[in-house]
Amino acid sequence: MLLTIPSAVLLWQGQNYLAYAVGLAAYATDLLDGWLARKLNEVSELGKIIDPLADKIYVAVITIVLVVQERLPPWFVTIIVVRDIVIMLAGIYLSQRIGFVMPSNTAGKIAVVCVIVVMSCAVLNAPQSATMLSIVVALGMLGISSGMYAIRFVQALRGIPTSSSRTITASSAD
Repeated sequence: MLLTIPSAVLLWQGQNYLAYAVGLAAYATDLLDGWLARKLNEVSELGKIIDPLADKIYVAVITIVLVVQERLPPWFVTIIVVRDIVIMLAGIYLSQRIGFVMPSNTAGKIAVVCVIVVMSCAVLNAPQSATMLSIVVALGMLGISSGMYAIRFVQALRGIPTSSSRTITASSAD
């Protein structure tokens, strides 16, 4: 999350390649952080919330800069931001209601990579056809992952175990 502002400023100043390098560093450190947390068994409930939130903030800020610069269509960024807000609010609701933190899913991680490809195309001024193709693929993955989040949300509310859920909590064991 700390690299969000430098990335946005560099992008705003037209230093695309440097902004891209900082973005790659942000992504690499995010991957490393997640890998280390799992390897060292340091995964925490707070980390499950903060890490995706940092990712969402980074993507939102950079894509908004790209919209202002007219390199990405506003409707695409609106879809990303609204989806992320809905998932975040659903996660907060589940956490407050039943003490369940909804972890990210594989389709969601693939969707993020697809959005990163879209952002990369826009930052590096790829041909319009490449950017549009990457947007179509990203929209497909965003739709699939959103559907999977919705299913897990309903399952968690109904107390149906999922492969990655913790269904017995202090509030649901009563």
